[in-house]
Amino acid sequence: MPDSPNDMPVELSERISASDAALAARVACGDAAALTPLYQRHRGSVYRFSLLWSGSAAIAADVTQDVFVHLLGHADAYDAGRGPLLPWLLGIARNFVHRRAGVDARYVPDDVDVEMAEAAEPTLDEAIDWQRALDRLRAAIAALPPHYRDVLVLVELAERSYAEAAAICGCELNTVRSRLFRARALVAQALRASSDTRSIARG
Repeated sequence: MPDSPNDMPVELSERISASDAALAARVACGDAAALTPLYQRHRGSVYRFSLLWSGSAAIAADVTQDVFVHLLGHADAYDAGRGPLLPWLLGIARNFVHRRAGVDARYVPDDVDVEMAEAAEPTLDEAIDWQRALDRLRAAIAALPPHYRDVLVLVELAERSYAEAAAICGCELNTVRSRLFRARALVAQALRASSDTRSIARG
């Protein structure tokens, strides 16, 4: 294995340093080897999103593989003019995890007023200690309706912007805000209930 980029064959070095858009274009033209640097760059983000959404390492591994197999066969569907590659890949991952969960993502109702969400948006930091309550947090996230889980995982855990989350979920920016508000509130409520139950059990 080469010890540095300078020791690599020129063609391989060019693939590794090429932009996502250029590599995706090569894949679309039949250059399957160009998939390797894309996989190396983005598999971690795709896997983490899938794991956080599903709570299953096995599902996350399968979804990650499915995403890049899909990219290999459908790279021509990616339009670099509409945004970076990673949000596009996360959108594909979202579709795959929804499919595994039997979720119909075409339409979901929202029950939170956007103005209320912006005026009273709670924070997760007020409700939990991430390290001590990790298992309870995972359970609370897993219990969220899928459309709320989408935005919470994307924005809070995968660190995507509101705009990226909106593009991935195929909804308006204000819808992301309202869903995120509701998701945070539901998680906080679940964690408080869990904490109260543990206190009663100890008492």
